[in-house]
Amino acid sequence: MNKDLRIEQLDNIKKSGKPYSKMEVFYKNDRHKMDVFEIDLELLIYNKYNGRISSMVKSYEKQFEELNPEQDNHKKKIEEFLWNSSLNYNKNTETDINEKGQLKYGIVTKDGIIIDGNRRALILNKIAKEKNIRPQYFKAAILDETLDDNPKEIMRLETMYQMGEDAKVDYNPIEKYLKCKDLKEIDFTKEQIAKMMGDKPSNVHDYLAIMKLMDDYLDKLTYSGIYTRLEKTEGIFVDLENYLSSYGYIYNETNNEFQYKNTGNGLSKMNWNPQETDINELKLIYYDFIRARYSGEGKEYRIIGKPNKEDSIFCNKSIWDEFKENHFKKTDNILASEPTIDEIRKDNPKGDLAKLLKSRDEKWTSDVSGLLKGNLNIASDKLANVKSIKEPKKLLQKALDALLQINTDIEAFYLDNEVEALIKEINSLTWDFKQVIKHNKQN
Repeated sequence: MNKDLRIEQLDNIKKSGKPYSKMEVFYKNDRHKMDVFEIDLELLIYNKYNGRISSMVKSYEKQFEELNPEQDNHKKKIEEFLWNSSLNYNKNTETDINEKGQLKYGIVTKDGIIIDGNRRALILNKIAKEKNIRPQYFKAAILDETLDDNPKEIMRLETMYQMGEDAKVDYNPIEKYLKCKDLKEIDFTKEQIAKMMGDKPSNVHDYLAIMKLMDDYLDKLTYSGIYTRLEKTEGIFVDLENYLSSYGYIYNETNNEFQYKNTGNGLSKMNWNPQETDINELKLIYYDFIRARYSGEGKEYRIIGKPNKEDSIFCNKSIWDEFKENHFKKTDNILASEPTIDEIRKDNPKGDLAKLLKSRDEKWTSDVSGLLKGNLNIASDKLANVKSIKEPKKLLQKALDALLQINTDIEAFYLDNEVEALIKEINSLTWDFKQVIKHNKQN
């Protein structure tokens, strides 16, 4: 059914003067007591940019085509996204509606776009199909405007109901960041966004900064707009934005960019003064960990960049330089050998790009996880040694224990030139130690 016909049919329902009930709606900064009508679901269409499924819809549209909720095949795709967005919760809601009917009313626009109640409409449609119920009714208030008439006010209303009241429902965490970005792009302030989402303005600032980092990460991987590739990455992004901010890499809401200001509480924890290129390298290394979904036991990744005098690789220049050099040395060749997006597309012209990229990322995880962990362990051990710098006996005992574990019968010991060079270095160092002891005892 097209838009004009939906408007005509919904207008007729309102003029019928036979509301099912009434509900209060906070709209245009005021409370409105509105009639609730029983509306044939055939007159309604899903809101494809519903805050619950925005990442999935945008990722799909980036790869394939724009979704039109008026078309049956696109309607099914949106229903698939809605159902999978919260499987357990949807199953519980289905059981509840089957037993009691629709108890919570929805809100629809003048032209039948569902602003609040997309999941309930999905479940009612599902029940109607399974039980061959026609017509199936959705109880909702009907606004006097279309989305095109007043996009800002309707987005405000939608956000208040979806991200405010309904926020307790398990949304995909990425949706919160995308919603802030969408609202900012139509000129809502962070204070207005915070009010709609029932959150603090300072948190909205952080959400926008994190979303900017997420977009930058996708751009670097040439995954721009494929937001489904951000699943299970929220925690590291939150920490990364916090670390970067502490080192003076500050998000500017006005131009939606990060700016380096060489200031921040984190700088006082460092034994050197990093420049913008150093901050950028820290960011890129974290992107590699994010892509590998590598956090380590107890979130070991935090030791790389957290601002801390004793427990941070980035805060110690010599350890950071070695860690960074080893990281890029180990990962650059793997990156260079990966197929490009164009090559993947050429080999799989009809494939789902999101799934193909997921497969490429899983290969990356398999190739680099051991390298990331090994390099992280080496740097962590060096940090631990630095903390024991005034405990020579402890460090020597640790070194001796390691030497005693070496198997001298294997080729990796007696045929490796680097092993021989390390033995010479250790021998030279211990000779120096003995001279220091001898010299001081004589004096």
